[in-house]
Amino acid sequence: MSISVSTAFYDVMFGNGNENVSLNAVEEITLNNVRDVLRDPEQLSKAVPPLPAILIKLLDMLKDPNTEFVQFVALIKQDPGLASSVLKVANSAKYARREEEVVSVHKAVNLLGTAGITKIALTVMMEALVSVSVSPVYHKKFGRQIWKHSQHCAIMCELLAEHAGQDGVDAHFLGLIHDIGKVIIYNCLCDALKAAMSGELPGTRIFKELMSEMSLDMSYHIAKEWGLPEIYCEALLQQKITPYSPLAKLLNKANRIAEAYLLLDAGQVDDDELGSFLAKEDIDTKVWQAFLHQASEQEYA
Repeated sequence: MSISVSTAFYDVMFGNGNENVSLNAVEEITLNNVRDVLRDPEQLSKAVPPLPAILIKLLDMLKDPNTEFVQFVALIKQDPGLASSVLKVANSAKYARREEEVVSVHKAVNLLGTAGITKIALTVMMEALVSVSVSPVYHKKFGRQIWKHSQHCAIMCELLAEHAGQDGVDAHFLGLIHDIGKVIIYNCLCDALKAAMSGELPGTRIFKELMSEMSLDMSYHIAKEWGLPEIYCEALLQQKITPYSPLAKLLNKANRIAEAYLLLDAGQVDDDELGSFLAKEDIDTKVWQAFLHQASEQEYA
């Protein structure tokens, strides 16, 4: 049996046993809700969660060779929550190499490095953004799953980038944001469940395929709404075709692997099936082992 990852996320969320061709009422309403958002710029603007400005500043600073160390420190200090998270990571078992506690942002940045600080900031703020954007009632089931998969994709994206001699931070950020469209789609689904009042649940194959495709559209439009650099927007847009830019290729491959890992974690494929899949994807053993290690650390973070 070969692994199909085209609808893996929705297979894990809704099960993979319903192969019916026709859509049920909940699925019809959800699709119409999503289409309405995509077609109406005003609705889209209202639905898109705001992106913290500090993220773009950090990315810009990291790419600017003239950025000084103290500028990173000053920017981190502007956000008390972020500064607290940076200090927490600096004092974690992974980084603590001395007896004294790291109590200043200056020392934390010096310990973690500017690239490390940027990744922490991206992760902390994107996690908060996903958490507040998904309906609280459904966050445990769906919001956490979006975030978990996004982190896995970001980890693999960065590892593949570094293995290929490309920018790891760009790849990590793209992995974190690539599924942001699912947040809006799931909120549309929640509205449909309330409106249908039929007790039906989504899960048909055609629904999953349409949702997977529309998730890509939604993520691209959100990136444009955020005003992200074109390199990110273009990489997201290319996920609907055969990717040709280096960053788009990285994301496409990392996402496929993260989707396969999601199926493994959910017990929908076994180790042998995953091994065959990874061989076809030509994944370096060291890259895969590094991914497993980092994914495990993430589980207990």
